Amino acid sequence: MSDHNTVCFALTSIQTSKSSHELLSEFAQFAQKLPDSVNRLIIDMSSVNFIASNQFAIFGSILHSLKRSKPNIEIVMFGIQKNIANIIGKNGFYRHLNLPKVQDQYNTVIPYKIFKTSEIIEYGNYLTTNLFSRKDLPNMSSTVRDNIRDYLLEIFKNASDHTDSQYIYTCGQYFPKSSLLYFTLVDIGETIRYNVDMYYKNSIYPAPENALQWALIPGNSTINDGSPRGLGLSLIQSFVKLNKGQFFIISENETYEITSKGERYDIMKNVFPGTIVTLAFNLNDTAMYVMENEVSPEIQF
Repeated sequence: MSDHNTVCFALTSIQTSKSSHELLSEFAQFAQKLPDSVNRLIIDMSSVNFIASNQFAIFGSILHSLKRSKPNIEIVMFGIQKNIANIIGKNGFYRHLNLPKVQDQYNTVIPYKIFKTSEIIEYGNYLTTNLFSRKDLPNMSSTVRDNIRDYLLEIFKNASDHTDSQYIYTCGQYFPKSSLLYFTLVDIGETIRYNVDMYYKNSIYPAPENALQWALIPGNSTINDGSPRGLGLSLIQSFVKLNKGQFFIISENETYEITSKGERYDIMKNVFPGTIVTLAFNLNDTAMYVMENEVSPEIQF
């Protein structure tokens, strides 16, 4: 801190992992609690040797929300290493930092975008163009592909239906060494914990201890409109396990993940002021995925 109007936050390398979600949640809390007297934020990037490009969806949601709440604050990113500047130049985040655009020669990036929650058609087109038109995705029937796409659209719609969030932040990255293609969506708004607590507010039953775990049970929903719930999630879970991909949900301090280590729920020490969803496709998978039938959410290959 060089004077009373300037504060500094130091980042370290960012993976798609619990420890990195902890760090970004700590940064989000730090940014939200900045007093009005602060007019300059320095983000120290000098220890950052790597950023998983999909995590810019989280990073961007924090910075964009800060600029909306404090439009006059100056955000300075200090010590950006050349390889990080190269990643930022490829994925579209460069627009925030006045850095030059870099050509994505090997088609490894799904571009960073901010959507208004009313722009679900635009978001659907973005999914089709940047994710589901890729020829290196695992082989899947049009029904499986459409159902996965519909689930990602459902996440977008949930942010509009369940929260006061005005924006969705998204981007992705393919990592050739692991053969994993990551895609991340973020909203800053009421968390799953908040919505489940409100749902149980006038109930004779107590709210569940783990709101995220409750919300991920097929059929559970805080909206009672009679429509079936949880089928899209069941398909994603089945697909990720068979595909040997990865899946993460973070909301407030509750987390759920499917990785090579298995499936687990966990609690973070830091709180993220919204919800993060990441889906990673294993592009080294040679299986063919088809629906058992058009009603069942199970996948066969």
